[in-house]
Amino acid sequence: MGYALTAVIVLALALTAAGALHVRAETRPVPRPSRMVVRRVVRRVPRVTPGDLCICGGTIGRTSSQSGDFLGCTGCDRSWTMDGRKIVPR
Repeated sequence: MGYALTAVIVLALALTAAGALHVRAETRPVPRPSRMVVRRVVRRVPRVTPGDLCICGGTIGRTSSQSGDFLGCTGCDRSWTMDGRKIVPR
């Protein structure tokens, strides 16, 4: 009887330890990439070309202004350079 009780207690402790290790592994914070890596990823934004659809639903096409040719949206005031980079007004 003593051996059976000892085996049950050891088994319960082992299962408790395994459960605690599992919960710890599942709730551990995920390592995040450095800011430099995030900046590199952000720079690889897909470029636009004439004929693409804008997020507003308009069509991106060539526009002409005093400072040269640009790409613009027909549905909103977003604009891009000819190589597809977004122009951010400041």
